Amino acid sequence: MNLAEFQQEIEKVWAKIEEQLDEQGCDVDCETQGSVMTLYFNDDSQIVINKQESMLELWLASKLGGFHFAYRDGDWLSSEGRSFWRHLEEAVARHGETVSFS
Repeated sequence: MNLAEFQQEIEKVWAKIEEQLDEQGCDVDCETQGSVMTLYFNDDSQIVINKQESMLELWLASKLGGFHFAYRDGDWLSSEGRSFWRHLEEAVARHGETVSFS
């Protein structure tokens, strides 16, 4: 994957997150500034997702910890093979919201 392809995939990720949170009625605010998307919850907690261009990775920090994902086989996967989307669903659930990115 080159940098242009990486940027396109990240834009799809940002759009899907905002779209699904909105469509599913989640009480979560999203803000994107540069390479960072922050999800804000009512209890003043956050999930931070950022793109690491130099490594072509997507990083996620939440109450569950910090995780790195690379684009492989059409999905964002951790080194253990866990899907970014599944992990994000679990992270959002820790904040009291339910969302499906499937």
